[in-house]
Parts: sequence; structure tokens; C-alpha cells
Amino acid sequence: MAQLSSRRVLSLQDLEMQLGVNRLPGFIREAEEEFLAMTQTVIDHISGNPEIKAVFVSGPTSSGKTTFAEKLALGLREKGRCALRVSLDDYYNIRELEFDEDGRPDYESLSTIDTEMAADNIVRLLRNEPVFLPKFNFQTRKRDDFQENSVVTLGTNGILLVEGLHGLSASISGVIPRPERIGVFIMPYADIIGDQKLFRSGDFRLLRRIVRDERHRGAHALATIDYWPMIEASEKRCFDEYLAAADFYVNSFLAYETLVIAPAARADIELSLSHLDDGTIEPSVFLARTNPPKAFADLDTAVERARDLYHDLSRIPKVDPKIVPEHSILQEFIGEL
Repeated sequence: MAQLSSRRVLSLQDLEMQLGVNRLPGFIREAEEEFLAMTQTVIDHISGNPEIKAVFVSGPTSSGKTTFAEKLALGLREKGRCALRVSLDDYYNIRELEFDEDGRPDYESLSTIDTEMAADNIVRLLRNEPVFLPKFNFQTRKRDDFQENSVVTLGTNGILLVEGLHGLSASISGVIPRPERIGVFIMPYADIIGDQKLFRSGDFRLLRRIVRDERHRGAHALATIDYWPMIEASEKRCFDEYLAAADFYVNSFLAYETLVIAPAARADIELSLSHLDDGTIEPSVFLARTNPPKAFADLDTAVERARDLYHDLSRIPKVDPKIVPEHSILQEFIGEL
């Protein structure tokens, strides 16, 4: 059973003290090395237990599950194991949606995942059978058509890495006998404080999500902020269960990340608010299937949250995003800034 540990607490002064040309590279290197050390602990455990055939990675949105799984795969290949990553996001199969009291559709619950198909694919892959892996397109919000290069096999010495919010659901991970699998729960766990607490763990995920949605998922900042209450509510229902089902907890917070994510999120929020002010704001992509149709769930509350975030983000020092290493977990969110 994993437990949250190693909460990082940084002050604005801590961040400002690392801005020198001599200190900043070391600050970044130490943060990246700390994350890699946690990853290596999991790799070493798997390598020392050859009976393990699958790793299930869970964690709330914007925790870095995809990059973590890729780093696991790379490390395991270096240890001589063939590793294949499967994303549960590609098993979205939304037929009937549930909505909260403000009309937000629930895209986060286990019911939105084709668990039967995912479980069948996992079992067949571990039998080394050829399997067609689906691909969900977040821009069109549909699965892409079948392609021959989407048919894969795991190999006789392979290890399967399954990642997604519901990776540690019993209906997913439970299809593999317990001795043959391990679970990892990953999430940023930190606070940034000024004269008061500015950002908590959930805030870091929101900021990461704002930046990623703007660049990779066709959603502007106000749409993400407006939809965030649904994400939080849905994740809360399974958080304790998945953490308890994990063997390892990995803190994906990087000590320097706020210097990069904060100015990017601030710019995205500013752009959204400017479009709101001039009347050109686009409706939320997350409410496209709301019935009756509406542009936002609670625009007034979203705008208030956006303005509060904008104010607090203005206090964070800014650095060039080019400082982020090519293989950093932050690249999952910032993409090509």
C-alpha cells in the first residue's frame, strides 16, 4: 500500500534565490535527478523480480503518467526487458454521459473507459498474441481509424506498462494475478508559499492542465478552469482506492517547474480573458455534448478563479522554457512553447 510522502514546500524566496546563471542549471539538474531516482527505484524493483509481467500506473490528471511510463519503458529496455506502453485514454468509449448540477459532462469516470476491451487486450498481450491498440484523438474526440502499424505484440520477455487515471481499477489491473503485477501511483505533491499558501498540489495539476489543454487538446484556459470542478469531483471518488492499491508512490513535482508553468499558464489565462472581454471567446469544448446546449457550466465562477490565479501567477519569477530538458516530464505539458 503506497502513501503520499515527501511533500515539497518552497517559498517565493526559494525560487528567486535560484535564478542566478550559476544556480539555475544546478537547481534544474537536482530536480530532474530526484525524479529519475524515484523512477529508477521502480525499475530496479521490477528488474529484481522477473515474475512481474505488468505495471499499472495511476494518478490524477496532469500528474505525468505518460512520461513516467515512457521512462520506465526506457529503463527496462536498458535492463534487457522489452517494454510496451498502453494508455487507457485510448480506450475512451463514451456512449451515455452523466452530468453534474451545472451541466458539466463526466469524461473522467471509469464508465467512460471500455474496460472490457482494455482488459481483453491486456490479457492477450501478455499471452504474446497480436493486438490492435486503439488510438483516441483528443482534437476530434474520436478514435482514429484502424491502421496496420497499430497491431503489436509484447514479446516473450516483455513487460506491459498500462497507464491512466483508472490504471489501478480492479477491473483493469485485476485481470493479472497479483504476483505478476505492481502498481504505481504518481502525483505532484507540493506547496508554494508567499505571505500565504499560493499553490497546492491540485493547483499544480490545474496549471499543467491549462497549459497542455491550450497546446494539445484544443481547449482554452477558461474552458479548462470551468471544467475543473468535474475533474476534481470525479478523481476524488477513486483517489484513496487507487493510492491504496499501489506499491509505489512517485512525487512528480519538479522544484523548478513553477518557473516555467506559471508564466505559460498566466499567458493562457490572459489570452482567454481578453477574448472574453472582446466577445470572441469560444464555447467550452468540454460542454459540446451538454443538453440543453450551453457555452460554459459556470462562467462567472471560472472567471473569478481565473483572475485569482492570474494575480497569484504574476508573483512567480519567469524563466525561458528552453531551459527544460528535452526528456523532462514537463515536456508532456509545455510541448513546443
